[in-house]
Amino acid sequence: MTAAEDAGSARSGWLSATSLRSLRTVLRDRPIIPLISLLLGLVVMLEVLQPGIVNERWISNTIRFAIPLAILAAAQTLTMLTGGIDLSVGIVATMTAFVMATQAAFMDTALAIPLALGVAALAGLANGVGVGIFRVHPLIMTLAVGLVVEGLLLVYQRFVLGSSVDLPEAITWLGTGRSFGNIPNALLVFVPLALLMGVLLRRTGFGRLLYAIGDNEGAARLAGIPDAQ
Repeated sequence: MTAAEDAGSARSGWLSATSLRSLRTVLRDRPIIPLISLLLGLVVMLEVLQPGIVNERWISNTIRFAIPLAILAAAQTLTMLTGGIDLSVGIVATMTAFVMATQAAFMDTALAIPLALGVAALAGLANGVGVGIFRVHPLIMTLAVGLVVEGLLLVYQRFVLGSSVDLPEAITWLGTGRSFGNIPNALLVFVPLALLMGVLLRRTGFGRLLYAIGDNEGAARLAGIPDAQ
């Protein structure tokens, strides 16, 4: 092998290693790329295993069922960026929906919705006080609050067992309806929320504070960030 061939081989190996490092950097900095690739791979696999299942109706149903989870994930993101976690989010969301649906049968919807959200805010306040003031580990605190909320929900369910459930037509239309064919109406809630989250985390000081506290709470405290005090 000549010197020119050796140099070309070394250059090719260097370019290959550099490309791999660049690819790893891109995937690390943009996790949305591997996640979308995984999703597309699963869809292709599903279509191969059951041909014809992936159609317009299937995509609409999948989006409609995924939107509530995506909204909860957006809220969970704010917690996880600070190095915490909220295990009570699922049961709190269930309790909020159940309280609203049952109370809407006895009072005006304009009062039932704030009442249900107020109950959820109390659960969030308990988590915040336990984690932020008494320094209980988020895993333990949110798990305990979730169990308490689940117990209270069971008691409340027995209390209203004979009552009716009255979902407002607007909420039913927003949660389960479709427009322009198979486009879920729930996108009217999710898309603005996703845009708001993106602006909040990338374009505001509050978002940068969340990242700073999550990266190093001690350094953030020494830097004088109030949220880390």
